[in-house]
Amino acid sequence: MKMLKTLTLIVSGLNPLRAGDEAGPARWPQLARLAGRGSVGKRPIEARQDALHAAILDALQLHDVADKYPSAAVIRTGLTGERAGGFWLRAQPIHFAAGLDRLTTVPLHGQARMSIAERNSLAPRFADHLQSTGFELHDGADGEWLLRSEAPLQVQTVTPEFAAANPAEHILPSGRDAAGLRRLMTELQMLLHEHPVNTQRQLRGLPALNAIWLHGEGMLSDVSAQALPAACGDDVYLRGVFRLHERPMQSQPADAASLLSRISGPTVAFIDAADVEALETKWLAPASRALMSGAIARLTVMFDGWQVVADRAAMFKLWRRDLQPANWAAC
Repeated sequence: MKMLKTLTLIVSGLNPLRAGDEAGPARWPQLARLAGRGSVGKRPIEARQDALHAAILDALQLHDVADKYPSAAVIRTGLTGERAGGFWLRAQPIHFAAGLDRLTTVPLHGQARMSIAERNSLAPRFADHLQSTGFELHDGADGEWLLRSEAPLQVQTVTPEFAAANPAEHILPSGRDAAGLRRLMTELQMLLHEHPVNTQRQLRGLPALNAIWLHGEGMLSDVSAQALPAACGDDVYLRGVFRLHERPMQSQPADAASLLSRISGPTVAFIDAADVEALETKWLAPASRALMSGAIARLTVMFDGWQVVADRAAMFKLWRRDLQPANWAAC
């Protein structure tokens, strides 16, 4: 049976409703057209899976077995190409902003994330401290580290995004081994205090790296055989999932046109688009034309909080007005 040609774009680096990305309706003509003629959905903030990883599992139809793809261990698998052994955690620098009566958790995005140079500067101090804790320090994805423990921990954590949106009593690690993990987070926070890295960040107008958020915990278990769609992109989590299933995937193509020329069925593309114009012209415009022509049957665009879905029939609903991202919340 011939498979439908569908395309799912998972967009990293941009969110049309995030401060700094949202301004100016003229910036999103293609996205607004797709949203107006198709449908818009808000993706929930999950406690244990960050939004883009949840989007990946949704696109691969693996969300019902998300516990088999713990964030840190899958990232490690994607980075090394080898199945990660042991228990893993993500150690993600964040910013605590002091208010009148509480600290606000601020996840760091884009230029505000920890740079490779900053990670290299901080790593020796962190590695020395961790020698007595039972954890090993490893480089993680951009802007973070990974921690490995030979012994598994009984602990449940939440993502920085969930922490930012919820009261303090619901965000700290819980479980039998949570006290040790909370203590470690406090110790790492103290190591960041007045570090030269933060002096330099202040001069550049960037928020301080003044806390480390531990999350994404778990060990890998066996995964069942699964028919995955074709996939491309340079995201280490997506790469790790495909490595666990012993399936190949390709790097991110230059643009949608080069990707569309080789689509033969359901396809997922993780694209790192830090520039709105590039996303609109190189990805959304060609994909919209492919939808209109029938070259693909459905287009899904996922961000870290929203998704837009349109099929070919929707694109001919010319009476529907464009729906700018600023108006999505009213849907």
